[in-house]
Amino acid sequence: MIASTVPETIPPLRWGQLTYYSPADIKRWGVQHFLDTVAPTQALPIPDLGFTAEENARMDEILREERDAAARGL
Repeated sequence: MIASTVPETIPPLRWGQLTYYSPADIKRWGVQHFLDTVAPTQALPIPDLGFTAEENARMDEILREERDAAARGL
């Protein structure tokens, strides 16, 4: 029997649900076809966590300090 050149349908990821793909299935579908099918095409939405502008500024400052410390090897 000749293998079909048309890939079979890959079940889509569902928001808020666990979706499992076995390595054997991914190999059978082809890695690039799998990634083209299931990888997000747009940025994922970040929910509003309710932080104030001051809290966001402080978190940004802490992250900047941590990056600077890491760059200096501290």
